[in-house]
Amino acid sequence: MNLKISVEGRALCFRSDGYFLDLGGRRFRWPAWASPGALCVTHEELGNGRFVFRLEVAHPRFGPLIRQSAVFTEAAP
Repeated sequence: MNLKISVEGRALCFRSDGYFLDLGGRRFRWPAWASPGALCVTHEELGNGRFVFRLEVAHPRFGPLIRQSAVFTEAAP
């Protein structure tokens, strides 16, 4: 999968920009109708060593397939 990276608000956003199959060193782009959906991953700093990670996959026909969110805290050194 190719990804486009952007900043939205205070979050880093990674969005899918097409899927492909890699066979023998060659890339074959998946047709849009075979796509598992649009993927969006965000990483947002919350302060004090904490951040929220979100993952969403939405299919154009079936709607949201996966929606996941978790808050992480950096481990003390």
